[in-house]
Amino acid sequence: MDTPYQAAAGVHVLPSNLPIPGVGVLPINAYVIHAEQPVLVDTGLAMESEGFLDALASVIDPASIRWVWLTHDDADHTGNIARVFELAPHATLVTHGFAALRLSSVWPGALDRVRAIRVGDRLHVGDRTLRAVAPPLYDNPMTTGLLDEATGTLFSVDSFGALLSEATRDAGEVPADALAEGMLAWATADSPWAHILDRQRYGAVLEGIRRLEPTSILSSHLPAADGVPTERFLRILERVPDAEPAIAPSEAEFAHMLATIHGGQAPEPTPVAPVAHHVG
Repeated sequence: MDTPYQAAAGVHVLPSNLPIPGVGVLPINAYVIHAEQPVLVDTGLAMESEGFLDALASVIDPASIRWVWLTHDDADHTGNIARVFELAPHATLVTHGFAALRLSSVWPGALDRVRAIRVGDRLHVGDRTLRAVAPPLYDNPMTTGLLDEATGTLFSVDSFGALLSEATRDAGEVPADALAEGMLAWATADSPWAHILDRQRYGAVLEGIRRLEPTSILSSHLPAADGVPTERFLRILERVPDAEPAIAPSEAEFAHMLATIHGGQAPEPTPVAPVAHHVG
């Protein structure tokens, strides 16, 4: 878990960077919106639980959190949700209804504190309104981003993420070519269905983001991009359907990744039982 930092007016990032051997790092962000009724967007990685909770407490008293906006129910977004709700007794979970149902299979308390939302809904948090929006790309059909209508900040979930060569706090410091390459690599891996998109409809989706006129884009998988022109990001996403499809690592490549993680010694492969073939 890395040190929190301010990403935009009234917003702190709770950042982490997941090393991917042979690739670089994948930023994984949660956010605190310091509204009159404070909002936590996502809850980080379970493997960094203590670090995440310490980082959260360094920017806000967890007991004051009123809303936890869960963008979707993937593990890198839900890792500390049960612990957060223990520390935030007055918080309500804001998420896609089906995401709450699925989450309840691993956290039974989920259904007791849910406000179900869908794209177009608005959540009033005292001094501002958060509008539920659909990001242009995603890896989970429950994905629900949000636009802070008071500041124009767009929380774009997995969309506009990037695989980077090294951790940084400012996407604007990443060279333009490296940023485009990293965003394309992430988009093709995270949203592989983008290669079969109807280009005209996809263009209309990107135009919808353009019409939102976000003042800044805060992705779950990119360092803060305050001040980076939205148009630069949209131009990169326009290229996704025609980019080279991502290819999963082979068994040998994955073994090499594990060897890197374990300091040069690959773990013994797990034996796989033979599959019986029956006729008739």
